[in-house]
Amino acid sequence: MRDTKPHAPPLPLAVNLRGAAELSSFSESTIDHAIRAGELSCRRHGNRVLIRTADLAAWIDALPSGRPAAPPHLEGRRTGRPPTRPQKMGKLRHG
Repeated sequence: MRDTKPHAPPLPLAVNLRGAAELSSFSESTIDHAIRAGELSCRRHGNRVLIRTADLAAWIDALPSGRPAAPPHLEGRRTGRPPTRPQKMGKLRHG
């Protein structure tokens, strides 16, 4: 039986700044900033900047995953949910 699923073309060994932006869905300026900050390694040949696709994948894998939960005092500010407030306690009766 033949596999009829389309296969994605193999990734190139390295891409330029624009290619890295297209592969990762980040902007070229974000990729450039990561390179300048030392977060993403690249190779240079003359004026040409090459980013190995393996290095790009490793950089993406090292990014924080998901969105951290808001601390209780900030709850609702980013999510649109109303902040939780402590419920009022009735007067205590002694006696």
